[in-house]
Amino acid sequence: MRLSSAAIVGILLGLALMLSACGEDGTSAAGTGTGGKATTEASAVATPRAEAARARRSCRRQLRGFVGSMAELRDELARGLSYDDYLAEVRSVRATYARIDAGRLAAGCLLASGGPAERAFNLYIDAANSWGDCLATASCNTRSIEPELQRKWALAARQLTVARQGSRPG
Repeated sequence: MRLSSAAIVGILLGLALMLSACGEDGTSAAGTGTGGKATTEASAVATPRAEAARARRSCRRQLRGFVGSMAELRDELARGLSYDDYLAEVRSVRATYARIDAGRLAAGCLLASGGPAERAFNLYIDAANSWGDCLATASCNTRSIEPELQRKWALAARQLTVARQGSRPG
């Protein structure tokens, strides 16, 4: 049986959470040794809430340009764009996307923000491809594909909202 990529990510995230709960000497990360007293080293470790906040800030910082460029694209679409202008905006988003080092993103960031942001970007690309295919066909009327484009853009906007919510302070 083959697992989906979402299942694999879930398993890896679960393992990471379990392993992070163990200290180097086999004690829990909460700092209780065999005697049950907190060690000095464990008291220096940040609280889980502080760690989570730091992770969200890091995620926001790493994805800010990418998510922000798609928010700008969404705003430009609301004002109206020609195909050439839309394509230029999508290329700009692609350049921002290319600068992200996904290997440096935490698993939680990828799940909460990175995945939805990438899905939004893929929808914007899919809309550009549909629009371009129509323009390349002599019999295509752009009004005929407008509902399809609007649907893809609306789905992309929803994914963008999810991506932004995933990196919000909590």
